[in-house]
Amino acid sequence: MPWCPRCGVPIAINHCQCRDVPASLDHVRSVGPFAGWMRSAIIQFKYHGEWGRAEHLAPLLANACRDLPSVDAVVPVPLHASRLRSRGFNQSSLLAQHIAPTLSAPVADILVRSRPTSAQARLGAEHRRANVEGAFALRPDPHKVARACLLIDDVITTGATLAACADTLRAAGAVVVGAATLAREM
Repeated sequence: MPWCPRCGVPIAINHCQCRDVPASLDHVRSVGPFAGWMRSAIIQFKYHGEWGRAEHLAPLLANACRDLPSVDAVVPVPLHASRLRSRGFNQSSLLAQHIAPTLSAPVADILVRSRPTSAQARLGAEHRRANVEGAFALRPDPHKVARACLLIDDVITTGATLAACADTLRAAGAVVVGAATLAREM
């Protein structure tokens, strides 16, 4: 099925969502809507420690990325250190590790969440943007940012988190920044 090259919505749906894609993202791909079995799988994966779901969900994500331009780095959206400690893993990092080989690009774990933020799932669109504004930075050790980066996350709702990450990557020299998620709010 053909997809819109920028927002990634299947053309058969007949309503492109490019106006909802943050300007700092060149393209977005998602496996499907955040509903049904996908919603359940993500909740079990993310909040109930079912790490093994990454190896089953990642091929779906890689398939959704098959028509994207090549990338130089796969960049997982980071968790703040306190949330990483409490959860025990970063779901975006696990997905990135699984799909990077299929994209022939290395995982570049170069972003950090420089301050704790509220859980985005509980916030409206305006509060989501304010919540993550200035919340991401490059790791303190020197890193060269790849020219073409693909951000990886589990769900895109408003795009606020991905936009904040993309802004950070662009400020550091990235020229093309895309995003891939398991699901999206439609």
